[in-house]
Amino acid sequence: MRNATLPLAQTPPKTKSELIESIYRIALEPQTYDTFMGHWDSFILDQIEKLTTLQADALALENTIDETEVENHFSIAMQLLEQAGRPETAPDDETARSRVPQLVFSSSGMLVWHNNAARTAFGIGHGAALDSFTLSDAHRGEVTDLLTGKSSARTVLARLTPANGGKPLPMAFQLSTASAQERLFVATQVRQSWPASTGTLLTSGFGLSASEIDICALLIDGQSLAEIALTRDSALGTVRTQMKKILHKTDCSGQVELVSLLHSTMRLAEQNASEPVPVSKIPDTVLNIQLHSRMMPVETFGDPGGTPVVFFHGMLDGNAMTDRLRQLLDERGFHLICPVRPSFGAAAPDDSGPIATAPARLARDIEILLDTTGAQRPILLGHMAGSVYAFAAAAHLGDRARGILTVSGGVPIVSASQFAAMSVRQRIVALTARYTPRVLPFVIRAGISQLDNEGERQFLHSLYQNSPDDLRAIGDPEIRDIILSGYHFTIEQGHRAFEIDSYQVVRDWSLVVEQSHQKIEMLYGIGDPVISIASVQDFQNRHADRTTLTALENTGQLVLYDRPQAVLAALERLRAL
Repeated sequence: MRNATLPLAQTPPKTKSELIESIYRIALEPQTYDTFMGHWDSFILDQIEKLTTLQADALALENTIDETEVENHFSIAMQLLEQAGRPETAPDDETARSRVPQLVFSSSGMLVWHNNAARTAFGIGHGAALDSFTLSDAHRGEVTDLLTGKSSARTVLARLTPANGGKPLPMAFQLSTASAQERLFVATQVRQSWPASTGTLLTSGFGLSASEIDICALLIDGQSLAEIALTRDSALGTVRTQMKKILHKTDCSGQVELVSLLHSTMRLAEQNASEPVPVSKIPDTVLNIQLHSRMMPVETFGDPGGTPVVFFHGMLDGNAMTDRLRQLLDERGFHLICPVRPSFGAAAPDDSGPIATAPARLARDIEILLDTTGAQRPILLGHMAGSVYAFAAAAHLGDRARGILTVSGGVPIVSASQFAAMSVRQRIVALTARYTPRVLPFVIRAGISQLDNEGERQFLHSLYQNSPDDLRAIGDPEIRDIILSGYHFTIEQGHRAFEIDSYQVVRDWSLVVEQSHQKIEMLYGIGDPVISIASVQDFQNRHADRTTLTALENTGQLVLYDRPQAVLAALERLRAL
């Protein structure tokens, strides 16, 4: 209901018109997302300025959106984004060519990891397996024999057909050394990669221009001069003239000798900048837990005989771990069991109930997980937004759970001041999810569009621009790569996963905390840009009889990756109970 004494302020016409313009502009220029978020922040803050309580303002603000008809513009722009779709191919530039498609399969043929280049090339969807790829019967048999141990070969070459039906890509299948517990196999595209430094070597060694280097790259891709002319929208005569100049500069007698020289140069470039599969992204084992109507992917890390820890990933991060954290899990005897929530990554959606019951439904899934794996009295670790689900599972499992650890985890939203303490980007999304949930899909979808259009680093910087500790942490290439892969893990199936979690984290979920009884360890960076240390301390005070808070200086939200020793120390305290 509206507050009778504090009427809503009217949005200034200029502010409203700027917002509407920025809404539509995103459909054409995805990199204007930050501009839109600034206009939306101004608009929504103006609308809630005179609202006093969370209980009274949600309906009032939604009514305001109806009255201003802004929601209609969001709806139309959302249709434009969906009609445009998500890009199926990566930009054809040197950076894109340097990305070699890589896949990781389990011995059962299930796809357990893939990079962005592979997703683009093969159109990979959730639940993909070897059977999802197009290859000859002979090659399929050879790969299957390698995976199942029936073949004595160390490497199998097979040609996989890309999603666009184009020329099959030669892929080398080999046993991975990344996992000590499970036989995993890496498939990497053979030879047709174009390492980023190849062009630099050709320029410094032979004086080739950027245009001539592009022709060389297309030649390596197997294109004829006529196809190169078509690709470059050039006349065939022009390409022939350029080819003569390339042969003269490289002192090659013909195209065959040139191709040989280019392959040698590419191998030299690969030695200087190889792109192995990041070990941190490959789990030790991958399970598929049969639920009532679907399968739940579960990834594990650490000592399989160690103390079980059920890990609940956050809203914008996945289950990837740094090498140091994996090492500590093994050394200290912990077995991290990481279920993938519905609609994230490769996990099937769960449409069996309303969005509000998602944590309770996942808690029942975790019970099935424990029954299936035989894990006894696990610690429940909630990372960031995953803390909601950790507490819900604790309430459902009772004495079957040993304790709760939240790492940079959310706390129930019980006052408007908690929104005000957030950094700008997180506050905008939180306010949208809390007050205007019908607009949230567009805000998320527009962010996905920015990510799809090479805006990863811009998106990352916008999240942490007010958190110097986190900016320092993502200066580590391993941490930055994990965070960026987490974004794609969240949006792999669209905006639904983010929408579900956003609904949970911006509401007062104190009830599930009250329904649980286990000891709680809380691990927080004082520089966290989302949850203020004051909010965490207030939560601790309300549950002082069972809560221990460890506040870490000189770190922010990325504690799990930045301070793994502190995470293991908290786990050991809970194990000792």
